[in-house]
Order: sequence, then C-alpha cells, then structure tokens
Amino acid sequence: MDGLRAEARTRLQSLDDVIPPLDGHISTCPGDLDRLWRHILSHESEDDLQIIENLLIARAVLSSWNPDAAPNEDDLEAIAAFYAWLPQVSLPSSEFADALEGTYSADEEKKQKASLTTLLRRKRQRFSLSLACLSLLNSISPILRAENAADLVNCVATFASSDRDPWTSSAAYAHAQALSQSLTATSDSPAFWQTLQDVLEKRIRPLFAKTKNPAITPAGRKNFHPIPRPRFDVDVTDPETKPWKFRDVYATAVVHWVLSHYLPADAEHLESHLSLLVPPILSLIDDDSLAFKTLGCNLLTKFVTPIRASESDILRRTNLSAVFDDALAPCLLSLPTLTPEDESIQILSAAYSALLLVLQTRYHTKSKSEKFTDDDKRQYTSRLVTLLRDSVIPSFHHVSSSPARSASAAATASSSTLLSSFPYPRLSTLLLEQATILVTELRIHTVKYLQDLIPLIYTTLSNPFAPAHPPLLRAGVALARAVILNAHPRVWRWRGEMLAAFCGCWNNLAIDASVTHSGDKKEFTVLKKKLRGVIYLLKLAVDAAARDERERDLMGDNVVDIGQEYRRLVDADEELKELLLDEIDVDDAKFF
Repeated sequence: MDGLRAEARTRLQSLDDVIPPLDGHISTCPGDLDRLWRHILSHESEDDLQIIENLLIARAVLSSWNPDAAPNEDDLEAIAAFYAWLPQVSLPSSEFADALEGTYSADEEKKQKASLTTLLRRKRQRFSLSLACLSLLNSISPILRAENAADLVNCVATFASSDRDPWTSSAAYAHAQALSQSLTATSDSPAFWQTLQDVLEKRIRPLFAKTKNPAITPAGRKNFHPIPRPRFDVDVTDPETKPWKFRDVYATAVVHWVLSHYLPADAEHLESHLSLLVPPILSLIDDDSLAFKTLGCNLLTKFVTPIRASESDILRRTNLSAVFDDALAPCLLSLPTLTPEDESIQILSAAYSALLLVLQTRYHTKSKSEKFTDDDKRQYTSRLVTLLRDSVIPSFHHVSSSPARSASAAATASSSTLLSSFPYPRLSTLLLEQATILVTELRIHTVKYLQDLIPLIYTTLSNPFAPAHPPLLRAGVALARAVILNAHPRVWRWRGEMLAAFCGCWNNLAIDASVTHSGDKKEFTVLKKKLRGVIYLLKLAVDAAARDERERDLMGDNVVDIGQEYRRLVDADEELKELLLDEIDVDDAKFF
C-alpha cells in the first residue's frame, strides 16, 4: 500500500481530469478489501489531495478484483464502508454555484471548462475517481442492495444527468452513464422505484422545502386558497432558502436524471411522485435567474411528456395545468433590451414548448369517467388565441422594430410605412416559428385572426434586409404556408398583401444573390422553391374559394381570378415569371 501511495503522489502533479491507473502490479483476493479500507481510514483527511490519493489507491485495488471471487464477510463490511464514504466525497457544492448562473453554447461551455481554477480541477479529479470506484464496487456488490442506496443513486444521478455540468468531466460522465444503465436494467423492480422515491423524498425535497410556493398544496396540487406572498419578501433573496442554488448545486441535476427515467408505462409511479417533483420544478421556474428559469421549463417538459404519452388525466384532476400556466406566463416577457438575445431565445424556446405541451395534455386528455367536451375544445382554442395575440405577436413587433425609432415617429407613421429593422433576427425567427405552431394548432380558427397574422408575413418577407438572415425568411414562408393551409377559405381577401410579400421577397433574393457568397446562394435556392410552393398553395386556396357558393356571394360581381392576376404581375415584371407561372412538381417535398 505504501508503494501505491508513493506512486499516487507523483501522479497528483497533473491537473488533467483523468489520472491514469497506477502502474504497480496488484493481485486482490478475498480479505484485501478490508485491508484496503483500513489503510484508507488511517489516511482519512478532508484535504482534496489526500482524498485523491486514497481514491487512486482504491481504484487500483478494486480494478484488480477477480470477478469470479466471492467477497468474504470482512470484504462486505468494507464495501458497506466504502459505500458510506464515497457519497461524502463525490457531491459538488457551493464552489460550482457561479458556473450554473450562466447559460452557455457548446463552444462557450468548452471555454468555460478550460478556464477552471486549480481548485475546481482538483474537485473534478476527485469526482471522476469516486465514480470509477463506485462503478468497480457495483460490479462486486450492486448499489441497490446497499443500505444507503438512495445516497449512491443520488451520487450517480449528479454526474449522469449531463456532460455539460461544470462539475462533470468526460470520465465521470462515462462512469455515471454506465452505472445509470445498470440501474435502468432493473427499472421494472420495486427496489428501483423505491430507491428513486427515497432519493426524491430524503435528498431532494429537504433542499427545496424552504422555497415556498403558495400556488400548490403540500400534496403537489393546485391551492385554491393561496396565501399571497408579502410585497417585499426578504426570503426571495436569502441564500438559505435556496440551498439547491447556492450550496447543494447537484439537486437540479438529480431531478433532471430522475425525470428522464419515466416512460409512458411508468405513469403510475410518476403520479405517486407528484408531490416530490412539482415543487422543485416550480421553484426553478419562479427563480429570478434566467438560467434556472430555463432549466425549470425544460424539466417541466420532461415531466409532462410521459404524462401526455400515457394519456393520464393527472393535470386535469389536480388542476396543475393552471398552476404551470401561471408560472410560465412571466417567462414569456423575457425580451430585449432588458434580456440579452441569447438568453431570451433560450428561455422563450423552453417556455413556449412547455406551455403548449401543458395545454395539450390538459385539454386533449379525458378521464375514464368523462368525455372530451366541446367546452374543452373552446377553452383550448381560447388559450391558444390569447397566447398568439397577447404574447407571440406583440413580442414579434417589439423585437423586430428598431430600438432607435422614437416613440413619436412610430405613433405618427402608418403601419404600412414602418420598416422593421430586425435588430434581433434570431429571436424574430423563433417567434415566427412559435406563431406557425399556434396557427397549426388553431386550424380553421386562424381565419378570425388573419388581420393580426398577415402583417407578420408581410413585414418579414418584404423587408429588403431580411435575406441577410435566411432562417428568418424560412420562418416567414413557413408561417405563410400554415396560414394558407389553415385559413384557406378566407385568404383570398388578403391575397394582395401576401402576393406583395412573396414577390418582394423573390426580388430581394434575386438582388442579394448577385452579391452574396455561395453558401447563401444555396439557401436562396431553397427559399425560392419554398416561395414557389406557397404561391401554388395560395392559388389553390383562392380558386377553391371562387368555386364556393358562399365565398362567391362575398366576392360579388368581381369573382377573383388569381391566375389572371398572376399574369398581370408577370406582365409588369418579367422577373416574377418563374415564381408565379412556372409549374412545380407537387410530389417534391422541397417545394413545401
């Protein structure tokens, strides 16, 4: 053992996340695990370097264990001691709290990890070695048989949730994933679900207990008589009320890992854990940090997805859909300039996805004793309309206009003369995509809101600067396609605005294609196909309306002949011939 320790100390000169195995030849037999534990116990310390030394020695001895050998009674006691010790040295704490406050892209995540201090690198080494030892011990005596199985699973979940967590190295993530898969293999056993419940009840719930939410009862249901929070609630800024954020930072990773293990067939288990899962999710969504808000929205999506797939009516029975709806609504206001564009994109994308899933689960799922009524359909449609008209469309107009435009100038100018400058094109693209999703959900009800939707299409596609960001134009064309397909009986009334948008976009693409690089030229080729496809759909919709007796009465004596209108446009501008008159292959998906 002393030789192994001397070799371990030489290895500690490295700050790499992965420390290679010790070179000393070891042959482990029954009884050696007990001697190993007694040796480590004699060198026990809270110093990181001393702990890493002990872990290096433990990994060397455990990796040489003969899998065909059966541990004796002393070895089993030593394994129990290791299982009690490893969780104590394997959980990240407050030193990683600052890293969780940011939201990083993949490239930014690499830079952030590269700049870790020596202290954090030592911590990551320690965690990686702990997971390696835990994996080796699991092959000798399974984790779920341990007395403190909840502590061990809590440790595994901390590192198996994501390889982007600041405390997780690639080695620790690999070990944790292997352990996670071995646990999942027993997911049909009562022991697995009981351990999962113990993790949530004994390890996670105490960390969120001080973060009170008056919207829910202790059972995780909607509170119909909530006690309002004080106007100036000092607990909101008290770190002691949020240990999951400032001290026990692993808690959110554990919740994420637990939620990832519920399948549609596990709806019964999920419902039994309702009171343990809902408070952490709401605490995250209600937090003042956008990074934690985004995480809360993503966790809510993972929570509701198996409920939706299993067609459980738990959100209806508990009225939690209203609680989630109220919690998500403030997230939709995270817009520039108060919120940076990158953070706004992340929170809005997560919040809109979660909210739509909650609404679908609430209103598209009927209980066994109830029928899906017309009132449910009306409520669902009403909520979608509110979301579209009060959130998506105003947000689009807010972020797509120049912040330099004065309020007086905007007030005196007509809507047709305002030129959107799209200072946040990626965010504008996201909002157009959300509008497309809502239009698809509204279906024929879209007809009533064409006066709100057509300006979005027109301002996007007719803008001469929009080709600088092709995804924005793709989103605009997709919205136009969705509007035509879902509001086809009445789009003939708006064909002038739509044709102006399509033709303007076509000409803008032709102008920009002559001065842009090859990458954008390929994008423009795709966009032109999409424009030709949407022109074809518009013609079909208007021709169908002209044949409909009720619509013909509305047209009066001037029955619309859109084919003739296309030809007049081509006579005025020959460049539009390919867009308006050339035939397309209706079986080619690239047009649609």
